Amino acid sequence: MATIKKSKVTVTVSGIISILLITAWLLVPSTQAEAKTMNANHKIVGYLTRVEWIAVPDVEKHVVILYERRGAAIFENGETAAYHTLGTSDSIKGESSFHGYSDYLFKDGSTIMTEYTGTMWYPPGEKLRSLKGESKYIKGTGRFEGIKGKTSFTGKYVAPYTKDETKGEYVVDVTGKYTLPSK
Repeated sequence: MATIKKSKVTVTVSGIISILLITAWLLVPSTQAEAKTMNANHKIVGYLTRVEWIAVPDVEKHVVILYERRGAAIFENGETAAYHTLGTSDSIKGESSFHGYSDYLFKDGSTIMTEYTGTMWYPPGEKLRSLKGESKYIKGTGRFEGIKGKTSFTGKYVAPYTKDETKGEYVVDVTGKYTLPSK
């Protein structure tokens, strides 16, 4: 008789533990929403608002450049954002490497900030430069709080920089993905 009572207790305890484990297993996915991955594809149209060149006297046509740009970002889904970037470039005879930070301001007040690196050059036979690089998301506010992801980009200047007439306008195509944490 003691063996039967011990068996019933073991079966009851095992049953309760099994029910608790199954319940916990079923509830976890419903309480933890998955992170949302989105397309980051967009086009940037921008121009120089400030630029300073400092000559480096080691080789011919070597300059360090500090720049600021403004413009607009147009996303695949039709959404737009004000675009602002600032950075530095090290250029020798038109071949450049650059590094900087971009921020996007959306209509609802949400923002995204990226850090980027890239290169710029004159394609053979061209008078305006092309560029390519990559970026990573480093901060988001509002609906972009906690943003993570990377992009790559390619672009072309459509006008040179001149002090009076054109401001180094360019068009850049950005592709990539970002992830937002579950809420």
